[in-house]
Amino acid sequence: MISRSKPTPGIALVIAAAICLMTPSGPGLAQSATQYESIADSLIAAENLAEAADALREAYSLDESNLDVLRKLSEVSLHLGDFAAARQALQLVVDEDRADVNSYLEIARIEWLIGSPEVALQYIDLAEQVAVKPIAKISAYRSIVLRGAGLFAEAESVLVAAQEQFPDSPLIISNLGLVAALSGDYEKGFEYAEKAYELDSNEVFTITSLAGLHLADGNLDEAKRLYERAVDIDPFNLFARQSLDNFDMIAKETELERLMRQGIRYFDKALYLRARGAFRAAIEIDSNFFEAYLNLGFTLNLLGEPRNAVKVFEKAKVLDSTSAPLYIGWGNALAGIGEFDEAIDRYETAIRFDSTITDVHEALQTVRELKERGQDDLK
Repeated sequence: MISRSKPTPGIALVIAAAICLMTPSGPGLAQSATQYESIADSLIAAENLAEAADALREAYSLDESNLDVLRKLSEVSLHLGDFAAARQALQLVVDEDRADVNSYLEIARIEWLIGSPEVALQYIDLAEQVAVKPIAKISAYRSIVLRGAGLFAEAESVLVAAQEQFPDSPLIISNLGLVAALSGDYEKGFEYAEKAYELDSNEVFTITSLAGLHLADGNLDEAKRLYERAVDIDPFNLFARQSLDNFDMIAKETELERLMRQGIRYFDKALYLRARGAFRAAIEIDSNFFEAYLNLGFTLNLLGEPRNAVKVFEKAKVLDSTSAPLYIGWGNALAGIGEFDEAIDRYETAIRFDSTITDVHEALQTVRELKERGQDDLK
């Protein structure tokens, strides 16, 4: 997080010197690439990244052979959230230095961040081709892209192989923890993440990985403490800073996901009272969460509370009136209180939205038979 406090006298002098050098009317106008790069370094130290990026561009324009300037520009641009500028700078680097493994990997990371996983994997392949020896970061980045695509087994396979070569790599171990957690094994995920943290408690990726697991597990205080620590170590880390700045919103979304996972797990185990509690808790956090209403309605049906289920499905319809499962659950609830005509109407509505669900056709036939049987009994 960028500090808003008043600059210390030392930093103020650095800023003043930089402004003096960069102002055309000033007595010390920068005239060389080295001077502009020095100005940029001072501005970065003062957390003035936008002007630092401008100084680095000036430095490169005066000396296009200085690839370190481009690498710095890419890093600064990335911290500013300017992915296009960061990508462009790195492409210039690899055009000149085709053996720069790290720049290929950083391009891959940017491509992944902007939603181009296939391109990201191509650059990871290039990094692997030019690397003179195995590098843990290559396997870690490959696993991140695969994980982001939902290919958890493939990501785990890459990491397990890498761990044989790099048994004490916090980067590899942290990613194993994230894959395990996303595959549903949070206990194993924590084991990996805590081991990585023990190996290097100052590595920002390791810290944010552990923070994310605590957040997903509902340990909000510990998650926030870890994000704060990550930002203290690297104030410019985009992910850590955004996670901390948006912590309350992220915590809310994560808690909703946790409650829904918990409710579904209870539902699958026929622990319907606990499932009801989890879904109700989710609705208390977000009264417009359609899926929570839907799951609560189905749970109430199985608890023998069809009248309450009807009320829940009525609320759910306000949020999404085109969901076939909504009308199936609603039809089940109405059938449960003997409202066969209305139940038939809901089932028929469900079929109009999705005729491929076989259960609704069976339910419709059953309710029609029950209705006919009831009419025969009245004769």
